[in-house]
Amino acid sequence: MKSQIVAPDTIYLIRLSRFIDIVYALLFFFMITHYMPIIEDMEWSHKPLGLLSHLMANSSELLRIFIGGGLALMYWNQNNSLFKHLTKTNGMHAALSLIQLFLVCLFIYFAIADPALESQSSPALQAASLALAGFTGVGAWVYASKHNLMSESLREDDVNTITRSNLMEPSVAVVNIGLAFVGPMVWTLAWFILPVIFTWILKKRNIH
Repeated sequence: MKSQIVAPDTIYLIRLSRFIDIVYALLFFFMITHYMPIIEDMEWSHKPLGLLSHLMANSSELLRIFIGGGLALMYWNQNNSLFKHLTKTNGMHAALSLIQLFLVCLFIYFAIADPALESQSSPALQAASLALAGFTGVGAWVYASKHNLMSESLREDDVNTITRSNLMEPSVAVVNIGLAFVGPMVWTLAWFILPVIFTWILKKRNIH
């Protein structure tokens, strides 16, 4: 049986996808290990509910894990939803994908630098880095569509639909840049509320 020959650009895409997956896994692991409450002194063992009491007393750190890790996973999912339609890559597309990854890493850096959101600049920088990351990812997708890097089975309508659906995450982040100067609680809640509002608006537009 003859072995199937894989095109160099396809191999490049596979290696790029694996590299991105590994970095996202490390980011998620780092977020968890950084924000999880310290338990080395075993102080929690003397509390009424044990370890559960200790976690409840540090609920803000757990919320940061949920938000930071959730947003990182959201952008990883965006990357997967776009990459699954690609058949190959080239230097420019790979560069845009790595720039997007760098911007997500920058978001993690800003999140860890100010976990309590004590300054207004920190959440604004987090939102700005995610906005740039999202738009860069969409830019890489548009570039791929114009340079024959994706599956030939995709129609132009499919490409446009995928483009619009992946604009929601960075659009939410753009709005949250301004909300960062309103207050940390508003900024935090907006990550949960704005996607619901944006999804409802998109559905209403599709209906009409």
